[in-house]
Amino acid sequence: MATIRVSQDIGAPIHNVFARFSDVEHGTEYVSGIKKIDMMSLGPLHLGSRWNETREVLGRVDDAEMEVTAFEQDKAYTITHHKAGFRIDTTFTFEPISTGTRVSVEFGLNRHGLVAPLLAPLEWAMAGRVREVLHHDLTDLKGSIEGATSA
Repeated sequence: MATIRVSQDIGAPIHNVFARFSDVEHGTEYVSGIKKIDMMSLGPLHLGSRWNETREVLGRVDDAEMEVTAFEQDKAYTITHHKAGFRIDTTFTFEPISTGTRVSVEFGLNRHGLVAPLLAPLEWAMAGRVREVLHHDLTDLKGSIEGATSA
């Protein structure tokens, strides 16, 4: 699948935005698609943090074990998980802008095995839906951050 990238501008300082996005333990409070989080690591999000996430995806409930595979405080982090022979990397980047923070999410699906060429049409069809899910997650998080700063 081609890499999918979505962005959202959030009217809050980068440190506040990064803190909310990286508060995985409370993700169910901020992202409507996340149904349950079971932390496997202690403390704030860091390189190597792991958790099980239950999420509604494409109308189904799905579980995945997530791991932070790259981390730079207030700048970026990557979450990786494996599903049905695929490695899925989702990278969040944070950059200051005049009105607050621009958050970009890049979703990459890496195929493994002999069936990979057979799945190419399915991946193309899923790209639009993945973009919708990412945009919805960003909108949920933006609302939770901007609502908190205006209260």
